[in-house]
Amino acid sequence: GLPQEREVLRVTDLSARDDRGLPAVKGVSLTVHAGEVVGVCGVEGNGQTELTECIMGMRPQTGGTVTLNGQDISRLDPRGIRAMGVSWIPDDRVRTGLSPKATVTENLLVGKQREPAFSLLKVHYRRGNAKRYAEKLAAEFDIRSGGLSVPAGSLSGGNMQKAILAREFSFDSPVLVISQPTRGVDIGAIEFIHEKILEKRNAGCAILLVSADLDELFRLSDRLVTLFEGRVTGEFAVGKIDRQGVGYYMTGGRRKGETEA
Repeated sequence: GLPQEREVLRVTDLSARDDRGLPAVKGVSLTVHAGEVVGVCGVEGNGQTELTECIMGMRPQTGGTVTLNGQDISRLDPRGIRAMGVSWIPDDRVRTGLSPKATVTENLLVGKQREPAFSLLKVHYRRGNAKRYAEKLAAEFDIRSGGLSVPAGSLSGGNMQKAILAREFSFDSPVLVISQPTRGVDIGAIEFIHEKILEKRNAGCAILLVSADLDELFRLSDRLVTLFEGRVTGEFAVGKIDRQGVGYYMTGGRRKGETEA
Protein backbone atom coordinates (compact mmCIF):
# COMPACT_ATOMS: atom_id res chain seq x y z
CA GLY A 1 0.00 0.00 0.00
CA LEU A 2 0.94 3.58 0.56
CA PRO A 3 3.70 3.46 3.17
CA GLN A 4 6.15 1.96 0.63
CA GLU A 5 5.61 4.88 -1.77
CA ARG A 6 8.35 7.46 -1.60
CA GLU A 7 7.94 10.57 0.45
CA VAL A 8 7.94 13.54 -1.91
CA LEU A 9 6.94 16.60 0.09
CA ARG A 10 7.91 17.18 3.71
CA VAL A 11 7.03 20.19 5.84
CA THR A 12 8.95 20.31 9.11
CA ASP A 13 8.10 22.56 12.02
CA LEU A 14 6.97 25.32 9.66
CA SER A 15 6.01 28.73 11.04
CA ALA A 16 4.75 31.88 9.33
CA ARG A 17 2.87 35.09 10.04
CA ASP A 18 -0.35 36.33 8.47
CA ASP A 19 -0.76 39.63 6.63
CA ARG A 20 -1.14 41.47 9.93
CA GLY A 21 2.13 40.05 11.23
CA LEU A 22 0.51 37.66 13.70
CA PRO A 23 1.58 34.00 13.96
CA ALA A 24 -0.63 31.99 11.59
CA VAL A 25 1.32 28.77 11.06
CA LYS A 26 2.82 27.43 14.29
CA GLY A 27 5.24 24.54 13.93
CA VAL A 28 3.36 22.53 11.31
CA SER A 29 4.85 19.20 10.19
CA LEU A 30 3.38 16.90 7.56
CA THR A 31 4.44 14.62 4.72
CA VAL A 32 2.96 13.69 1.36
CA HIS A 33 3.99 10.55 -0.52
CA ALA A 34 3.84 9.80 -4.23
CA GLY A 35 0.38 8.52 -5.17
CA GLU A 36 -1.25 9.94 -2.07
CA VAL A 37 -3.75 12.70 -1.28
CA VAL A 38 -3.24 14.29 2.11
CA GLY A 39 -6.25 16.40 3.07
CA VAL A 40 -5.88 19.39 5.37
CA CYS A 41 -9.07 19.90 7.40
CA GLY A 42 -9.73 23.07 9.27
CA VAL A 43 -12.30 25.77 9.79
CA GLU A 44 -11.26 28.60 7.47
CA GLY A 45 -8.80 31.07 8.91
CA ASN A 46 -6.79 28.48 10.85
CA GLY A 47 -3.58 28.85 8.86
CA GLN A 48 -4.34 26.75 5.77
CA THR A 49 -3.90 29.60 3.29
CA GLU A 50 -0.66 30.77 4.87
CA LEU A 51 0.60 27.18 4.93
CA THR A 52 0.10 26.70 1.18
CA GLU A 53 1.56 30.15 0.43
CA CYS A 54 4.67 29.21 2.42
CA ILE A 55 5.08 25.94 0.59
CA MET A 56 4.80 27.81 -2.74
CA GLY A 57 7.31 30.51 -1.77
CA MET A 58 4.64 33.23 -1.77
CA ARG A 59 4.95 33.95 1.94
CA PRO A 60 8.16 34.08 4.00
CA GLN A 61 8.52 31.44 6.70
CA THR A 62 9.60 32.42 10.16
CA GLY A 63 10.89 28.94 10.95
CA GLY A 64 11.07 25.37 9.74
CA THR A 65 11.72 23.82 6.34
CA VAL A 66 9.98 22.54 3.24
CA THR A 67 11.73 19.75 1.33
CA LEU A 68 10.97 18.21 -2.04
CA ASN A 69 12.47 14.76 -2.57
CA GLY A 70 14.85 15.54 0.27
CA GLN A 71 16.01 18.86 -1.18
CA ASP A 72 15.38 22.02 0.83
CA ILE A 73 13.18 24.39 -1.22
CA SER A 74 12.38 26.76 1.67
CA ARG A 75 14.27 29.72 0.25
CA LEU A 76 13.17 29.43 -3.37
CA ASP A 77 10.79 31.90 -4.99
CA PRO A 78 7.52 30.70 -6.55
CA ARG A 79 9.07 30.34 -10.00
CA GLY A 80 11.92 28.25 -8.59
CA ILE A 81 9.49 26.02 -6.72
CA ARG A 82 7.36 25.50 -9.82
CA ALA A 83 10.50 24.68 -11.80
CA MET A 84 11.24 21.93 -9.25
CA GLY A 85 7.92 20.31 -10.13
CA VAL A 86 5.25 21.74 -7.85
CA SER A 87 1.96 22.97 -9.33
CA TRP A 88 -0.44 25.12 -7.35
CA ILE A 89 -4.16 25.73 -7.54
CA PRO A 90 -4.70 28.72 -5.22
CA ASP A 91 -7.91 29.47 -3.35
CA ASP A 92 -7.97 33.04 -4.62
CA ARG A 93 -8.42 32.35 -8.33
CA VAL A 94 -8.49 35.84 -9.72
CA ARG A 95 -5.78 37.38 -7.59
CA THR A 96 -3.25 34.62 -8.02
CA GLY A 97 -4.64 32.05 -10.45
CA LEU A 98 -5.54 33.86 -13.65
CA SER A 99 -4.59 36.97 -15.53
CA PRO A 100 -8.10 38.40 -16.14
CA LYS A 101 -7.13 40.72 -19.00
CA ALA A 102 -5.23 38.06 -20.94
CA THR A 103 -7.16 35.71 -23.21
CA VAL A 104 -8.29 32.24 -22.19
CA THR A 105 -5.67 30.77 -24.55
CA GLU A 106 -2.88 32.87 -23.04
CA ASN A 107 -3.89 31.81 -19.55
CA LEU A 108 -3.92 28.15 -20.55
CA LEU A 109 -0.40 28.53 -21.94
CA VAL A 110 1.20 30.26 -18.96
CA GLY A 111 4.36 28.36 -18.15
CA LYS A 112 4.40 26.68 -21.55
CA GLN A 113 5.17 29.68 -23.79
CA ARG A 114 8.81 28.67 -24.10
CA GLU A 115 8.17 25.10 -25.16
CA PRO A 116 9.33 24.48 -28.74
CA ALA A 117 5.84 23.44 -29.84
CA PHE A 118 4.52 26.91 -29.01
CA SER A 119 7.44 29.10 -30.01
CA LEU A 120 9.70 29.24 -32.99
CA LEU A 121 13.22 30.42 -32.17
CA LYS A 122 11.47 31.88 -29.09
CA VAL A 123 10.37 34.83 -31.19
CA HIS A 124 7.35 33.87 -33.18
CA TYR A 125 4.45 32.61 -31.09
CA ARG A 126 3.04 29.66 -33.01
CA ARG A 127 -0.60 30.65 -32.97
CA GLY A 128 -1.90 27.53 -34.68
CA ASN A 129 -0.33 25.17 -32.16
CA ALA A 130 -1.30 27.36 -29.23
CA LYS A 131 -4.89 27.52 -30.42
CA ARG A 132 -5.11 23.75 -30.96
CA TYR A 133 -3.60 23.07 -27.57
CA ALA A 134 -5.98 25.49 -25.83
CA GLU A 135 -8.93 23.97 -27.70
CA LYS A 136 -7.92 20.48 -26.58
CA LEU A 137 -7.68 21.56 -22.93
CA ALA A 138 -10.94 23.52 -23.12
CA ALA A 139 -12.73 20.47 -24.52
CA GLU A 140 -11.16 18.09 -22.03
CA PHE A 141 -12.00 20.29 -19.04
CA ASP A 142 -15.33 21.51 -20.46
CA ILE A 143 -14.33 25.18 -20.21
CA ARG A 144 -17.26 27.17 -21.56
CA SER A 145 -16.42 30.60 -22.84
CA GLY A 146 -17.42 32.93 -25.63
CA GLY A 147 -14.34 31.69 -27.48
CA LEU A 148 -10.74 31.19 -26.39
CA SER A 149 -9.71 34.69 -27.44
CA VAL A 150 -11.99 36.42 -24.91
CA PRO A 151 -10.42 37.82 -21.72
CA ALA A 152 -10.26 35.18 -18.98
CA GLY A 153 -11.89 37.71 -16.64
CA SER A 154 -15.13 37.32 -18.60
CA LEU A 155 -15.47 33.64 -17.64
CA SER A 156 -17.88 32.50 -14.93
CA GLY A 157 -16.29 31.47 -11.63
CA GLY A 158 -16.67 27.76 -12.40
CA ASN A 159 -15.07 28.13 -15.83
CA MET A 160 -12.20 30.18 -14.39
CA GLN A 161 -11.63 27.38 -11.94
CA LYS A 162 -11.62 24.77 -14.71
CA ALA A 163 -9.15 26.87 -16.73
CA ILE A 164 -6.72 27.01 -13.79
CA LEU A 165 -7.09 23.28 -13.16
CA ALA A 166 -6.58 22.53 -16.86
CA ARG A 167 -3.37 24.52 -16.90
CA GLU A 168 -1.92 23.23 -13.63
CA PHE A 169 -2.83 19.61 -14.34
CA SER A 170 -1.23 19.81 -17.78
CA PHE A 171 2.28 20.28 -16.36
CA ASP A 172 2.54 16.65 -15.17
CA SER A 173 4.14 17.92 -11.98
CA PRO A 174 5.07 15.31 -9.36
CA VAL A 175 3.46 17.51 -6.67
CA LEU A 176 0.14 19.35 -6.65
CA VAL A 177 -0.89 21.78 -3.92
CA ILE A 178 -4.62 22.37 -4.29
CA SER A 179 -6.76 24.82 -2.32
CA GLN A 180 -10.58 24.76 -2.40
CA PRO A 181 -10.73 23.01 -5.79
CA THR A 182 -14.51 23.09 -6.15
CA ARG A 183 -15.55 26.27 -4.40
CA GLY A 184 -18.10 28.16 -6.52
CA VAL A 185 -18.29 25.36 -9.08
CA ASP A 186 -21.47 23.65 -10.32
CA ILE A 187 -22.23 20.01 -9.46
CA GLY A 188 -21.19 18.62 -12.86
CA ALA A 189 -17.83 20.33 -12.68
CA ILE A 190 -17.30 19.12 -9.09
CA GLU A 191 -17.56 15.49 -10.24
CA PHE A 192 -15.17 16.17 -13.08
CA ILE A 193 -12.61 17.95 -10.86
CA HIS A 194 -12.73 15.12 -8.31
CA GLU A 195 -12.10 12.56 -11.05
CA LYS A 196 -9.12 14.58 -12.30
CA ILE A 197 -7.60 14.78 -8.81
CA LEU A 198 -7.95 11.01 -8.34
CA GLU A 199 -6.48 10.40 -11.81
CA LYS A 200 -3.45 12.45 -10.82
CA ARG A 201 -3.10 10.54 -7.54
CA ASN A 202 -3.34 7.21 -9.38
CA ALA A 203 -0.63 8.39 -11.77
CA GLY A 204 1.71 8.81 -8.78
CA CYS A 205 1.31 12.50 -8.05
CA ALA A 206 1.77 13.66 -4.42
CA ILE A 207 -1.22 15.88 -3.61
CA LEU A 208 -1.77 18.23 -0.69
CA LEU A 209 -5.45 19.15 -0.67
CA VAL A 210 -6.87 22.01 1.40
CA SER A 211 -10.65 22.24 1.51
CA ALA A 212 -13.37 23.60 3.76
CA ASP A 213 -15.66 20.82 2.47
CA LEU A 214 -15.36 17.72 4.66
CA ASP A 215 -17.25 15.52 2.19
CA GLU A 216 -14.68 16.44 -0.45
CA LEU A 217 -11.78 15.70 1.91
CA PHE A 218 -13.23 12.32 2.92
CA ARG A 219 -13.91 11.39 -0.67
CA LEU A 220 -10.46 12.26 -2.06
CA SER A 221 -7.95 11.89 0.78
CA ASP A 222 -5.89 8.91 1.86
CA ARG A 223 -4.83 10.66 5.06
CA LEU A 224 -6.32 13.63 6.89
CA VAL A 225 -4.45 16.25 8.92
CA THR A 226 -6.49 18.54 11.18
CA LEU A 227 -5.40 22.14 11.67
CA PHE A 228 -6.58 24.43 14.45
CA GLU A 229 -5.18 27.91 15.13
CA GLY A 230 -2.15 27.17 12.96
CA ARG A 231 -1.24 23.89 14.67
CA VAL A 232 -1.67 20.27 13.62
CA THR A 233 -4.08 18.70 16.13
CA GLY A 234 -4.34 15.24 14.58
CA GLU A 235 -3.45 12.96 11.69
CA PHE A 236 -5.61 10.04 10.59
CA ALA A 237 -5.94 7.41 7.90
CA VAL A 238 -9.27 7.91 6.14
CA GLY A 239 -11.54 5.14 7.35
CA LYS A 240 -10.12 5.34 10.88
CA ILE A 241 -12.15 8.41 11.85
CA ASP A 242 -15.58 9.85 11.08
CA ARG A 243 -16.66 13.42 10.33
CA GLN A 244 -17.65 14.01 13.92
CA GLY A 245 -14.22 12.95 15.12
CA VAL A 246 -12.51 15.21 12.60
CA GLY A 247 -14.78 18.08 13.65
CA TYR A 248 -13.61 17.56 17.22
CA TYR A 249 -9.93 17.96 16.25
CA MET A 250 -10.68 20.85 13.88
CA THR A 251 -12.09 22.86 16.76
CA GLY A 252 -9.08 22.15 18.96
CA GLY A 253 -10.67 19.31 20.94
CA ARG A 254 -7.36 17.62 21.62
CA ARG A 255 -3.74 18.50 21.48
CA LYS A 256 -1.03 16.79 19.55
CA GLY A 257 0.38 13.90 21.52
CA GLU A 258 -3.03 12.31 21.84
CA THR A 259 -3.32 11.65 18.13
CA GLU A 260 -3.80 8.25 16.61
CA ALA A 261 -2.30 7.70 13.18
